[in-house]
Amino acid sequence: MAGLFARLKQRKIVQWSVAYAAAAFALLQGVDIVAQRFAWPESITRALIIASFVGFFVTLLLAWYHGERGEQKISSAELLLLSLLLAIGGGFMWKFAPGAGAGNAETASAPGLAAVPALSGPNTQSGKAVAVLPFENRSAGGEDAAFLADGIQEDLINTLSRVPGLTVIARTAVLPFRDSKLDLAQVAKRLSATHLVEAGVQRAGDRVRINVQLVRASDGQTEWSERYDRTLSATNIFDVQEEITEAVANTLKLQLDRTAGGGRLAGTTENLAAYELFLKGRKQWTDGSAKESVRLFKEALKLDPNYALAHGALAEAYIYLAMGGIAPPAEAFPLAEASARRAIELDDQVVQAYTALGEVAFHFAWDWPEAEKSMLRAIAIDPNYAIAYSRHAGHLAGWGRFDEAMAFEQRANDLSATRADAVGTVYLLGQGRYQEVLDLTAAIPPSKLGDQLAGRAVALIRTGRPDEALRLLDRLSGERRTDNLGRQAFLGWAYAQAGRPAKAREILQELQQEATRHYVSPQLIAEVVLGLGDRDLAFAKLQEAYDLRDPQMPFLGQSVVYESVRQDPRYRELLRKMKLDVFYPASADRG
Repeated sequence: MAGLFARLKQRKIVQWSVAYAAAAFALLQGVDIVAQRFAWPESITRALIIASFVGFFVTLLLAWYHGERGEQKISSAELLLLSLLLAIGGGFMWKFAPGAGAGNAETASAPGLAAVPALSGPNTQSGKAVAVLPFENRSAGGEDAAFLADGIQEDLINTLSRVPGLTVIARTAVLPFRDSKLDLAQVAKRLSATHLVEAGVQRAGDRVRINVQLVRASDGQTEWSERYDRTLSATNIFDVQEEITEAVANTLKLQLDRTAGGGRLAGTTENLAAYELFLKGRKQWTDGSAKESVRLFKEALKLDPNYALAHGALAEAYIYLAMGGIAPPAEAFPLAEASARRAIELDDQVVQAYTALGEVAFHFAWDWPEAEKSMLRAIAIDPNYAIAYSRHAGHLAGWGRFDEAMAFEQRANDLSATRADAVGTVYLLGQGRYQEVLDLTAAIPPSKLGDQLAGRAVALIRTGRPDEALRLLDRLSGERRTDNLGRQAFLGWAYAQAGRPAKAREILQELQQEATRHYVSPQLIAEVVLGLGDRDLAFAKLQEAYDLRDPQMPFLGQSVVYESVRQDPRYRELLRKMKLDVFYPASADRG
């Protein structure tokens, strides 16, 4: 043993090790600073840490040979020992490096993207699903207090969503049952809910009364009920929501996760006026006025700049403005990102902040790993947040991961209690699986197809049934709205494909007129132009969309609209510049 220590000292193993550790530490500190400033993916710093760890063993090897004069010889036993050390280091690299090992084989076709978790998580295992019905406004103030009832209902949905083992139906699904004449059993059946929460809110000056009950859907029996009389304050309202959440969880024999905040809503405020402005802003959002929502959220933040939930809601509102063509992408997306990051600084459990960051990364920054990371983080925080599943499904489709996209879209539909028959039509179209589109939509009446109607029409065109397709397109044309420009553009392209260029040109003129009044995606105009056969103009518009970082561009690889130009060098170059070519190689057979 003494001889071994003497040889280690002679070859300066300790000195080399200390020097290497100091240099590696300094390097990693510097990289960490740069990574934060430039928002590098975590995979880069993680890979450097692992590489530094492996490098330590390499340093030991070099020190053994060159620590003294570089003339030492090594015995067989020593060679075996050093080989073992290097093997251990290599094993760590193989196990922990991003994308390494057999465990990530499922995502081999999607370089740089994280593995998708199973959708049968803890919130789908108990078989218990709650629908929180619209709260009845019993205040003498009538509509002046309706926002409070709606706000408490939505907040309760959000807090219940954090209960492990409980599925909570999305608010969009329960809104149609406000003032419904159906009995509770019928409502529960339509929502696929095992339990219903009913409540009424009465406000009188600075006092508020909330009557709430939990009803078992199978027999209509009340399993729990309570009345809360409180002085009206933001703190008291949140306390009541927390108490209701805990009571529902206990009644259903489920356990709150206290480490994740239990039944407390993330990012709240103690300022009642700010809370009321926030609720009014959220109600304006429901009523379809995103600009007014932005104004009210900003007013709330003036009263409480640290109101994390208001920052998150503001970020989502900016996303809506950008995606709806209400504001230019270069203006709205950076504002959304700034608001989302501020929300996370204040409270890292604000789920809307992560969905907003995911949308910014996907639609504007074109940072695919960051988009997936943000959406999966949102789902981890709130496994019942239907919007996150639906948006991530769209992202996955943009990357050509259609089977995963359909699974996430199915989960979104389950939470929203909507029909799942037509789920995946757009994804099947993107793969050229036209007969499957027809099979999937065959049993759905045209009045129920919605945006899937145009997809069915395209499938009919591709399978040699243009007359049927035109009848569907004419129906869709009669229902088109100027606030759904994406549907208009797709309709124009489909008309051109069906042999009705005059109708396609009519829709093109409408889009061009809209573009004189507000932002219209150049890509949407390119779609109609491409359907009419003008490739040069179409690619000029696509280049314009690329330069503007148009939010529709990430769907360039997925959309059936571009099937006629898949091998065009200009199309391939756009995919390459957007780093979409890895998902859609030129040699791939798209059906």
